[in-house]
Parts: sequence; structure tokens; C-alpha cells
Amino acid sequence: MEYLRGNSGTMVSKKNEESTRHVYGVHAVRSLIEKRPETILEARFLKGSRTDTIPELTRQLKNLGVAVEPAQRSDLDRMSGGGIHQGIIVRIQGQKEIGIREFEELVINRGKFFRCLVLDEVQDPRNLGACLRTADAAGVDVVVIPRRRAAGLTAAALKVAAGAADSLPLVRVSNLAATLRWLKGVGVWIVGADSEMSQTVYDAKLASPITIVVGGEGQGLRRLTRELCDEIVSIPMEGAVESLNVSVATGVLLFELQRQMNVR
Repeated sequence: MEYLRGNSGTMVSKKNEESTRHVYGVHAVRSLIEKRPETILEARFLKGSRTDTIPELTRQLKNLGVAVEPAQRSDLDRMSGGGIHQGIIVRIQGQKEIGIREFEELVINRGKFFRCLVLDEVQDPRNLGACLRTADAAGVDVVVIPRRRAAGLTAAALKVAAGAADSLPLVRVSNLAATLRWLKGVGVWIVGADSEMSQTVYDAKLASPITIVVGGEGQGLRRLTRELCDEIVSIPMEGAVESLNVSVATGVLLFELQRQMNVR
């Protein structure tokens, strides 16, 4: 097995290094401390930082038994890939995505209350993170993404998700069409989003069990994905802008679903 020298000077296997990932930013690290402290392996903070929150977070990490070391800004910039780390980065065990069997069990167990978000080839990790955060806030049970041509849970996605990735299940499927067919087969209504449709989301009658499907940046829903939707709706636009960012559109759709369910 090939070995690397870790940032702390310890030797770690390449396999183990690949199964971990970095999470950075004050809110994301605080969320990990509160919700999944057992996943935190080590931490780095900006040497000489004058930010009030950094000493508080490092104290909490030390109390958990996590190795905490100061680092230069250049090192933190490198570890975060140039992201806005706010002076703190932790290395954690890789986020555990649920498998297809767990997903199917979740669908059956939630029954008529099931709510799902499908992201059809969303490739920007920041958009994925924003969609996860919105889906968590809107009460979605699970987010589904395709295994290929889609963003994963990178450090950038986790930071934007601001803790949502710790509480909201994510399933990556090899065949999105087959997954949509299975959902339809167990009685889940599939609603796609397309800006060209005359029927708006406000005209539709939305109720669970339901899956909201949003297309990726630029191309929208793929042809086969569209064909498998039971209903396709648009978000009405009154200004000069023709479309919304995928995460903003996701928020509009999910909170309209939540509104309609709450008024019934």
C-alpha cells in the first residue's frame, strides 16, 4: 500500500487519505462539532488569527480530543483549494452517502409523507451545497444525484451546505432514469422544472409523496428525465432575466411545495 506524509507529520495510507475530506469555514466547522464530532480527525487554524470565534472553536475541538495545530495562511489556502476558509479547516472522515437499498427503505417508510429532490447533473459543487441547504430547510427527506457528470460532496459543497450534509441523506445513483421509474412505480409523483412550460408551479397542485426534479446548469432537464416526469412546471419570470440559478429555482419550488402542504 502506498503511504503519504500527513500535514501533522504522521504517516497515513493513501487509501485512508482518499476516504477523508476537508471542511472549512466557521459555520461548517461549528455544525460538525455540534452534530458529528466523531468524524473530525484533526484541525488547523490560522496562526495569529484575531477572529473571536477561532479560539472558541479550537477550544471545543481540543475538548473533543482532536489534534489542533496552527498553520500559515498559505497552507490553509492550499488545503481549501482557494476557498474562503475563515481561518479554520478540519479533516473529517468522508461523508457517508446512503446506498440504493437504504434509499428504497426510506421511501417506503416515509410513505405518503415522502419528499425528495433530484438534481439532474448539477455540476457546480457550490450549487450542490446550496441545494442541500435549501432542501434541508424545506423538510426534504433525501436528495438524489446521478453518479456521473454531477458534483460531489467536496469541501466547497460542504461549506455552502452549512451543516445540511450532516443531517440530509444523499444518494448517488448509477441510472437516474431507473430510479425515477422505481419511484413512479411505488406511487411517488414526479414534478420537473422547465422555464419554457406554460403551467407554473403556482398553478400546480403539489402534495407528497413527491419528487421535485431540477436540471443542471445551462442545459436543464435531460430528455429522458423530462419524459419520466408526471408533470412539468415553470417559475414565472417578470423581469429581463430569463432563468434563475439552479439553487434559487430549487428554493422557489421546494418552499412552494411546503406552503401548499401547510395550507391543506
